Amino acid sequence: MLLGESVEPEDISIPKARELVQLLQAEVLPFVSLSSVTRRSNGWELVQIKVRPEVPTLPVNDIRFLESIAIEFDPADQSEPSAIALRSDFPSVPHTYLIAEGEPLRLCLFDGPYSEQRLRWTASAYLRQLHIWLSKTATGTLHQPDQSVEPFLLGAPDKIVLPSQFFKTDYSCEPQSLLVNAITRNASSSFTYIARRPGEGIRNESDLKCIALVVDTIPQTQGGLTHNPKNLFQLQELLKTMDTDILQTFQDSSLRGWIIEQGGDPKTFVIVVLRVPVRRSDDGPPEMVKVRAFLVDRSSRKLGKSLGYLDEVDGNFGALVGETEVTSGLQDIVLRPLNPVTKLTRQHAQIFSGTQNLSNLRILAVGAGALGSQILLNLARGGFGTWTVIDHDVLLPHNLVRHALPGVYVGYEKAWSIAHFINSLHEGGRTVDSLNADVLTHPITDELQTKFDAIDISVDFSASLAVARWLALDAPGDSRRISVFLNPKGTDLVLMAEDKARSMRLDQIEAQYYRAVIDRKEFAEHLLDNSERLRYGRTCRDVTSTISQDTISLFSGIAAQALKDRIANPGSSLAVWQTSANQSVSYYSVELAEPVEYQCGNWQISIDKCTLQKLHDLRQCALPSETGGVLLGYPDHLHRVLYVVDVLPSPPDSGEWPTSYTRGCDGLKEAVDKVASSTAGMVNYLGEWHSHPDKSPCKPSPADLKFMSWLTDHMFLDGMPALMAIVCEGNDVSWCVETLNNPVNP
Repeated sequence: MLLGESVEPEDISIPKARELVQLLQAEVLPFVSLSSVTRRSNGWELVQIKVRPEVPTLPVNDIRFLESIAIEFDPADQSEPSAIALRSDFPSVPHTYLIAEGEPLRLCLFDGPYSEQRLRWTASAYLRQLHIWLSKTATGTLHQPDQSVEPFLLGAPDKIVLPSQFFKTDYSCEPQSLLVNAITRNASSSFTYIARRPGEGIRNESDLKCIALVVDTIPQTQGGLTHNPKNLFQLQELLKTMDTDILQTFQDSSLRGWIIEQGGDPKTFVIVVLRVPVRRSDDGPPEMVKVRAFLVDRSSRKLGKSLGYLDEVDGNFGALVGETEVTSGLQDIVLRPLNPVTKLTRQHAQIFSGTQNLSNLRILAVGAGALGSQILLNLARGGFGTWTVIDHDVLLPHNLVRHALPGVYVGYEKAWSIAHFINSLHEGGRTVDSLNADVLTHPITDELQTKFDAIDISVDFSASLAVARWLALDAPGDSRRISVFLNPKGTDLVLMAEDKARSMRLDQIEAQYYRAVIDRKEFAEHLLDNSERLRYGRTCRDVTSTISQDTISLFSGIAAQALKDRIANPGSSLAVWQTSANQSVSYYSVELAEPVEYQCGNWQISIDKCTLQKLHDLRQCALPSETGGVLLGYPDHLHRVLYVVDVLPSPPDSGEWPTSYTRGCDGLKEAVDKVASSTAGMVNYLGEWHSHPDKSPCKPSPADLKFMSWLTDHMFLDGMPALMAIVCEGNDVSWCVETLNNPVNP
């Protein structure tokens, strides 16, 4: 049953549904009215309404002057409230969801994910958007012109890369089985050989079986080799000068057994790895090990026959029993010299990048998009930290313009792909782990909980306000949180870092970031977005920004170094790097004030000492008269927090007397609008403040209570609580929060 069983409006249990019903019952929105409330057996509740959109005489689409809509609410609040068109002949128009045959159409009202909407969702805003959707659909102006037609879908010229153990004198000199991929270098006739132990890496069809025979000499005084031996006889003669018998090494090792085991396979061969400890003087200790390698330029079958391990009868090879002798001249066993290169270990990477003295921190990264993937790659290349990458998205073709990953990963999960790519850079061990997950999914999984419990630092690369807020307020564990993102135009890089003790959370730094945007002239256009938005797919949310790779590359380098600096510093910080038209970068540090929180019933007020001091300074300047003004900030309805970002002083037309105050409005709207514009709508009018004279109680007066009643009704229209601050002597402040049915006073 679509609608479920009828229930009384006062019995509705889902908070958002109840908020919507209360708004409808108040009859403050002239274009909508309440019809009924129902509940399904699974607990989902539906509020049926009548909507009166603005419809022209000859509508482009069949939208009626009165439309019946059901708004469906999820008890767990994980799905966005869904608007269902109840009219069976409702037109098939753009911006509706694909549905099963016979089901009523569902309207797509918003182009952002619900995780973002939920932070600022109000019943009033939802109904207004529904009204806009119906009105614009009626005139055919809802679907944007740039959107596609619906429906909704890797010495010697040759090199060999060897495992790092071959370069360590304390590593076993026993022959080592390897798989080798010979890569032709097209610019010359030389090769690069990539060797790995069996079972490591990805097997290639061109892989050849190989055994590396390690030959250690006694320490040699510096001077090095005088020539590269061209055959096994020359190598034997050279090693005699170093008191080393290579043939004895051949006989004493497991080389014979390996060659016999291969059964004369013509596609197997031998590499001789020569390790020579070198000292500065005859009486000094060895200071380094020179490593040289030689490819025996014949198959192990022919080498085995030359060394007397195998014999051939009628084309068949078999092992010889008993003592063996070299059956042909050693000059015939040609050697191809190779320039050995060690595989890159994480320790080498740290040395090469200068990060070897930094702590080996366990870091969790949320988000593996364009900026995040390149920062991760910059840091992980240098062996900085051990990482866990979390992302729930897949790599798509348009991502390749700015993403760290190459095209072979298109279609694969970003988290797994970036981990796989980075892990292939260093030899041995997994320095990057991954988890394909959405951190905003409720409830948190045991696997995600385990990841957070095992880390030291969480870094947000997601560019999602919802994720940053979740990390600050909801994420498990006690790891320090850091957020890195670009402004909407991609011209500025922002880094917010909590202190190690988390005495200043990410969400509290966010509020002070907005105040910096309001107050500092260099940030006047920081959040303004006039960049072009491009569509990469066919749905209304398939939109990407026009930010170039050079910009992402520039900022990812800055961010990687900045992250290392901030992690090494236990304090909190807020910094912005800003590019200019001449490609220069300016750095701005924002001083942070200590946060202060007040609990008023089920609402929390978050402010900082800088803003509190501003309130007291304004009061002091007005004494003996009272004064007041406006509180600026924003709500978080999900966490029930009111963030006070800044305050405006008393307008010039206000009435200020020793025992009373009447706030004026001259220039106030312009001031509030300017703040809202500069912060991209994040910071707006939040409430009122006024002062009390000395010796007066720091609590609401009868006049204050009357004003709060008016303010409560006024804020209810926007789905907001009424907020008032009373500033008193002795640096005292009292707060009042009130909703229509939930008065909360200090």
